[in-house]
Amino acid sequence: MWEKIKNICGLIYRIILAISIVAFAFFVFITLMNKTLSQNQQILTYISLVVVLLSIPGIIDTFAKELNPKKKKYKLTCKCPKCKHLIQMDMIEE
Repeated sequence: MWEKIKNICGLIYRIILAISIVAFAFFVFITLMNKTLSQNQQILTYISLVVVLLSIPGIIDTFAKELNPKKKKYKLTCKCPKCKHLIQMDMIEE
């Protein structure tokens, strides 16, 4: 039951996010195409601030990955050619 509710809420969230991004792109396109709107500094400042606010999570994520990189772990399994035993090796990226 809760899994269905979680899936439905996730779907609604994605739909709302997609609609808002398309609406914002349409707003930017109309603003840049119209001469009177493109000369209005308040609208252009608003567009710039919204774009910066939308890019902040990506910037924070990039900084967090640079400061705390995750090391990849590889597992290798193969059979020894001489004795046919299964050999398992764990490798960690440095």
